Amino acid sequence: MPSPTPTIGLILLSHGSKDPVWRRNAEHLLAQVQQAQPTAAVACAYLDWCDPPLGPAVAQLLQSHPQLSHITIWPLLFGVGKHASEDIPALVEQLAPLYPQLQLRIAPAMGEDARVIQLLADMAGGYLAGKLQG
Repeated sequence: MPSPTPTIGLILLSHGSKDPVWRRNAEHLLAQVQQAQPTAAVACAYLDWCDPPLGPAVAQLLQSHPQLSHITIWPLLFGVGKHASEDIPALVEQLAPLYPQLQLRIAPAMGEDARVIQLLADMAGGYLAGKLQG
């Protein structure tokens, strides 16, 4: 049976950095998602310093998956600062008219998810117990 064609895509939106090594974690997350869901429409994008920025990432994702009707943009940011509260919504507002067939949604910032905070608290407990190495 053929794999289902995705109609929902995901963009992992990171801050970006001048240091090319900085991209490693976002790209590792992308690889993990692709490994777990090989037919998924998922890509990375960056706010600053790295390519692709959000607009070209949306275009590339649609080019490779023209059947998409929704794209969720997940800010891989620890908290809600100016990027999450102002910059990302402004970027999405600029992109929306270019893709009237597409519903663009912004997920809560990664660090706002209680599961992420719980995982970090568990890891902190491991460090405090001497069970995890840095």
